[in-house]
Amino acid sequence: MATPSEIRIEPAHAAVAPSLAVRFRLWRNRLVGSTDFRRLIARVPVLRALGNRKANALFRLTGGFISSQLLLAGVRLGLYELLRDKVLSAGEIAHRLNVPPSRMRTLLKANADLGLLIEIEPDLWALDDAGTVIASDPGVAAMIRHHDMLYRDLLEPEQLFREGAGNTELGRYWAYARGGDPGALPPAAVADYSTLMRHSQSMMTDCLLPAYDFGRYSMLVDVGGGDGAFLTAVGRRHRNLKLGLLDLPAVAERARIHLAAEGFAARSQIFCGDFCRDPAPADADCVTLIRILCDHDDDRVRVLLANLYRSLRPGARILVAEAMSGPSAGARLASAYFSVYFLAMGSGRCRSADEISDLLTEAGFQAAKTVSTSNPLIATIVCAQR
Repeated sequence: MATPSEIRIEPAHAAVAPSLAVRFRLWRNRLVGSTDFRRLIARVPVLRALGNRKANALFRLTGGFISSQLLLAGVRLGLYELLRDKVLSAGEIAHRLNVPPSRMRTLLKANADLGLLIEIEPDLWALDDAGTVIASDPGVAAMIRHHDMLYRDLLEPEQLFREGAGNTELGRYWAYARGGDPGALPPAAVADYSTLMRHSQSMMTDCLLPAYDFGRYSMLVDVGGGDGAFLTAVGRRHRNLKLGLLDLPAVAERARIHLAAEGFAARSQIFCGDFCRDPAPADADCVTLIRILCDHDDDRVRVLLANLYRSLRPGARILVAEAMSGPSAGARLASAYFSVYFLAMGSGRCRSADEISDLLTEAGFQAAKTVSTSNPLIATIVCAQR
């Protein structure tokens, strides 16, 4: 087995002496890739546990599509919803969901192996923790259903990386990402994605509201605020805060109806427009961009932020909240997921907090800073001042 000093470096890199870290990594990779080395690990009890953890992690990746499809089957069949707050036998579950008993037992056992269900007593099935979250949070179930589009867009994943998105289902679904005039979109074109975003907003608000005090402001305007789910949550928490929402005309009308139904008609103002062209309300002392920048490429983000900078009064705050890449386990999971999602969508990317800070600074905003949340898998906050 070669030592680190004996590792061969490709000629393209030969002009620059490789660092010790590079040489060590290449040596380590060669060692791990050796069948003899892996057999040695299997014979040593202490090393065997480490080797098994690595093997299990690799298998989760190679067989991950099975887990995704089991989730999709469970949601579509209504398995998790059926077991919410109850326990049932396999036969009863099979009968209620119209699945042959033998196949239902296979589905139940696989869900238990993944930590979604638990056989709490012999042939008596209940939700485990992850299954309980799916059953109780409509946003999670909605995203699992939504992934069906992404699966189809990834049937030939290498083509996506070689050729780009092209005419993907996700690109058609997120109508505003197609180009053209987003303000001309009819209500039917925005209905599905607006509903999806509303269902999944509770995870975001649970993450953001404990991390940032919106009560210090007099008027909050949520830019690209969709149906108004985020404003509703903020409004319930801060009773004296005036609320505003800026979105495309077809979406803004949905927000008007939703906020009125939630009892916020007297406290809220709805502004119709394209956030890249139309001004934000000048009396807002805080504007939020919740899962907005990530949907757009850098050039459009620059136009958006420049427009907001022109619109806002000096001293107003801007707050960006979305999943961001970073060193934590949650941020790395988010980055891997959203990098591919936005590639299939044909617009946007998962940025780091530093990249977002740089874009805000480039637009003219000052004192950009990062605010951590309880779950970087869901969101990190970057805020700055006009």
